[in-house]
Amino acid sequence: MASATSFVCFIVLSLALSCFGQDCPFFGTDRKPTPKTNLGNCTWYEYSSCCERAEVSAVFAEMLSLQGASQACRNRVNYMMCYFCDPRQRTFLVTVPRQASICSDFCDETYNECSGALHNGMSLSSRYATGKSFCEANFFRYGTNTRSCMPFNASAFSAASHLHTSQYSTAPMLLVSAGLAIIHSLF
Repeated sequence: MASATSFVCFIVLSLALSCFGQDCPFFGTDRKPTPKTNLGNCTWYEYSSCCERAEVSAVFAEMLSLQGASQACRNRVNYMMCYFCDPRQRTFLVTVPRQASICSDFCDETYNECSGALHNGMSLSSRYATGKSFCEANFFRYGTNTRSCMPFNASAFSAASHLHTSQYSTAPMLLVSAGLAIIHSLF
């Protein structure tokens, strides 16, 4: 009964957000958040999403892997890469240049969780000195204003109806321009 009530609440919230003119500025003003299914690595946005399945697949197909990353690292990077699905993106998307403002604590904690993971034999802590340099090198703005940045929501991984179990969700990902360039090139 509780899950049915939660589902109804999410649907009502999704419809309310759409009715009040919320748009998806990453994709332009014509796209509105709507319920979506099969979002792969971004399933927590299924009740109200700005993205399509093909867009999620394109981003995660181009991601480079990290060796030795913890589950916490993988979850944080996965959540960060789903920013373009977030129906609240108007609050944290900077349109010129088009990039997401990631909350500073989200950047710093992701860097701390992932600093020992390796890419091409080199740890992230060797590549980047701080969480700020990590996020900025991966085309995110380091957000210090908590009202206009994307925070991390750890409960997304327990609330998601299912997580995509392909190589992209089980293998850790490295944020690089490849995945973001793919999604940017779609528009």
